[in-house]
Amino acid sequence: MQEERVLIVGGGMAGLSLANALSQRGLSAEVVERADGPDSRGAGQYLVGLATRALGALGVADAARELGQVIRTQTFLDSGGAPLAEIDVESYWAGCGFCLGIEHARLHRLLLERVPAGAVRFGVSVQALHQENDRVLVNFTDGTEGSYSLVIGADGIRSVVRSLALGGAEPRFRGQVGWRFLAPCPPEIVGWTVFLGRSGAFLLVPIGGGRAYCYADQMVAQADADPVEGRVERLRELFSEYPSPVPEVLAGLDPSEQIHRAAIEEVVLDAWGRGRVLLIGDAAHAMSPNMACGCAMALEDGLVLADQIEHTGIHVGIAAAFHHRRAPRVDWLRKQTNQRDRVRSLPPAIRNALLRRLAERTYRANYQPLLAIP
Repeated sequence: MQEERVLIVGGGMAGLSLANALSQRGLSAEVVERADGPDSRGAGQYLVGLATRALGALGVADAARELGQVIRTQTFLDSGGAPLAEIDVESYWAGCGFCLGIEHARLHRLLLERVPAGAVRFGVSVQALHQENDRVLVNFTDGTEGSYSLVIGADGIRSVVRSLALGGAEPRFRGQVGWRFLAPCPPEIVGWTVFLGRSGAFLLVPIGGGRAYCYADQMVAQADADPVEGRVERLRELFSEYPSPVPEVLAGLDPSEQIHRAAIEEVVLDAWGRGRVLLIGDAAHAMSPNMACGCAMALEDGLVLADQIEHTGIHVGIAAAFHHRRAPRVDWLRKQTNQRDRVRSLPPAIRNALLRRLAERTYRANYQPLLAIP
């Protein structure tokens, strides 16, 4: 009888969640990651209760709390700084998990440190896949090869595994571009705080240690190239009319700062795999970040798939079974995400009036079905 070998392609949140969840169940996996080392990109993360509940299942919620800052409120302000709504997220998520602002690299290291020694190979990705009846033959970019009973693509929105296994499934542009970076946290910013402009937004989330995770976006017809050189100056100009503390935060950035800027895209698939190759995380279902659940879905994917492997074993129909179990939850989240994006695109006077009247009710309705453990 051949040994059951599991390969996880991608050492981000989804891949490390799965590797850790399998290890908890006495199962092992190999992880390959195309980056040369632990992820130092991504700026910050805002985690709602779904995500920290998943971190609790992985045994790292308390450590994450120590590394970040608990978020108790979400505050919406208009382009002049006038309040639109404030939501008590601490109370809402009390029965699920806490909300947290944390540096992305710290969270990544926390998960990486719990993966069994020697399980992760950096600087390696997949070059070719060939499925047989009970195995997947894999050729790696370093010239090596292997035979596996299951291959999981956890390699993000530009997934190589998705391209090799399914072909033709390219990310779709969502009409926004976004900037992500870290900055000193203004003293008046004590919770998740967003300023909503005519065609964009500027969000600040405290992450502890006197720092904030900043996310800015603009609605655009198409995503053009934005060279790194001069990016800080262009960002300052775009958000120059926003109220304090936005101009001060941007003024404090070093012009050489490596600010991440990218198109906001989504991945929508009818199936998340084929045979013994399946996708999790952004490789399967990337979407706009306005529900702050991308990391939560990635962590949950890892936990759910590990549970499925433990109870049903690895078989040729595992990709279809996983999709059947997870798709309704992800589809609900995508529906709420798309509705929020439509509200964002309304004329400011209408959007602001809706937020003043319906923000808390809408927030509860958006997340209510997700409170159940997946």
